Amino acid sequence: MRTRTAAALIAAGLLATLTACSSGDTGPADPAKLDDAASLACEDFATGYKGALTTTARVDLANKVNKWAQSSATNGIATNGQLLAKGSELGADAWQVGADAFAQSCLDAGWEA
Repeated sequence: MRTRTAAALIAAGLLATLTACSSGDTGPADPAKLDDAASLACEDFATGYKGALTTTARVDLANKVNKWAQSSATNGIATNGQLLAKGSELGADAWQVGADAFAQSCLDAGWEA
C-alpha cells in the first residue's frame, strides 16, 4: 500500500511540475526578439520621445517605458530601460545616451517604427 501511495504522490508531483512548466508566458521563445512587454515599452518610448524636452517629461517617459521594460525578457530592454531612467534625471547628454541605447535595443529585437 505504501508503494502505491508513494507512486501516486510522485506521479502527482511530476504532473504538477509539468503543468507549471507549460503554463503561462515566461518570455519570448527567442530572447533576441520582442516579447509583449518589450513591444509596449518600445511603442511608449517612440510615442513620447520627441515630447520629452524637460527633465520632468523625460522622467515621466522613462517611468512609463520602464513599467513594461522591467518585465521584458528581450535582450537589452530591461537593462537599457534602467539606463534610460538614470539618464532622464541627469541632463540632456545622459538622456541622449540612454535614449540611443534603448532605441537600439528595440531595433535590434526587431521593433519597427
